[in-house]
Amino acid sequence: MEFHVLAVGDITGAGGLKSVKRHLRALKKLHHIEFCVVNGENASGVGITPQQADEILDAGADVITLGNHTWNRREICDYLEESRYILRPANFLPSLPGRGWGVYETQIGPVAVANLIGRCNMNFGPDNPFHVAEKILKDVGDIPLLLDFHAEATSERPGTAMLRPRTTPTLAAPALQTSWILLPTMPSRSPQVCITPWAA
Repeated sequence: MEFHVLAVGDITGAGGLKSVKRHLRALKKLHHIEFCVVNGENASGVGITPQQADEILDAGADVITLGNHTWNRREICDYLEESRYILRPANFLPSLPGRGWGVYETQIGPVAVANLIGRCNMNFGPDNPFHVAEKILKDVGDIPLLLDFHAEATSERPGTAMLRPRTTPTLAAPALQTSWILLPTMPSRSPQVCITPWAA
């Protein structure tokens, strides 16, 4: 069984948002996409507003992930609490609004999505992303986990290979901060996952 995932990295500004609204559904149809995760943290240049989040979800995204610009638009705070379809990095302080991972129903059953942020060159102190990832993996159990690891330094991304010996290769565009990693938590029961990257 194949499960086709579209991973959209870093929608940037009005042009990126317009591109997603115009092309995402057609792209999903073209590639037979069954699940779509979009990093939307720069939809307003830096940050994202509730209206922009709604527009991304209406355009065909199943889940939105964020990154180091999560808090640039303060009006997103209540939205993070209200919607389970937008994730902020899980290694932010637990007391902050929103959630860092979730489980979503798909055609192949439940799939988890998690959002983490790196520490290198960040001007704040998120928790260790690798420790948080291990906690999430324990909570997720035996369902596939798609991880958006949002990092400034490419040197942090290969560290995700230490999470589990069965981690699949990282999918990243050199110019983007977002890396998408699939962690099939039970290889014998996991479908063949095909990830298509797209930068809007």
